[in-house]
Amino acid sequence: MRVTGAMQNMQLVNNLQRINEGMTKAQNQLATGQKITKPSDDPIGVGYQMRYDTDLARSDEFLNNAQTGSEILKTMDALMQQASDVMKRARTLTLQAANGTYDAEQRKVISAEIKQLKEQLVTIGNSTYNGRYLFNGQKTDQAPYTVAGAAGESTDPGTFSLYVSPAVKVPVSLTGEDIFGKAGTDNAFKVLDDLATALDSNDTTAISASLGKIDTVADGFSLGWAEIGARMNRFELMENRITSEQTNLKEMRANVADVDVPTVITDLKMKEVVLQSALSTGARIMQTSLLDFLR
Repeated sequence: MRVTGAMQNMQLVNNLQRINEGMTKAQNQLATGQKITKPSDDPIGVGYQMRYDTDLARSDEFLNNAQTGSEILKTMDALMQQASDVMKRARTLTLQAANGTYDAEQRKVISAEIKQLKEQLVTIGNSTYNGRYLFNGQKTDQAPYTVAGAAGESTDPGTFSLYVSPAVKVPVSLTGEDIFGKAGTDNAFKVLDDLATALDSNDTTAISASLGKIDTVADGFSLGWAEIGARMNRFELMENRITSEQTNLKEMRANVADVDVPTVITDLKMKEVVLQSALSTGARIMQTSLLDFLR
């Protein structure tokens, strides 16, 4: 086949265009850090990239849930410390009041502090996290207790849980009755109410009997506290697991979509050399005239 000058010129232009397209692609990859800027770059890779992106987005939600659960339980852990301190103080005061050397007036002074401790315990029971009440089951918009009626008030029995994987949800909340005792029994609030009444009436027998009830309440606090600790550990384990899974997903996504910068820079430099060579060669070819062939 006879190769004409026009054909040579056209081939040269096509080659230069391919080189420029390759350089433009390499420059875009360096600018974006991504190997795939449009589906046609790698149709199979795009499918993997979309799947990894979806998995990472869903994983972020689960990680956020695990972190939220941990923060809520840390708040509850601190509240249990406060509640435990309240009952320790109540026990110390009860031991003092049970002493036969105390008179009625001194016991009334202790009663005033016991009433303050009861109000503090109600405040703890009405604690919130981000505006949501912690100890009222699923009724997180309603305070579970009042100062006047806490001893007989029931809390919502529902459980607030958070998903930490597509099929796993972990309970976060504990009801007030799980912590402070059931309504209508010798729960923490009733024990303090009865103790204050006994102190006001100078009933030493009832005062002494309150010691055992205070210890029972404290034991209930310890059980609730242990459950909170167990849940904290579970959320921590799930958080570590999700973080590890995300690391693997990001690595797999990077293998599909992220640019190997040194390789792309080297490829771009090579294309620049090829372009310069092509331009130089093309300039010589295009300057050839009919007289050159007749010499």
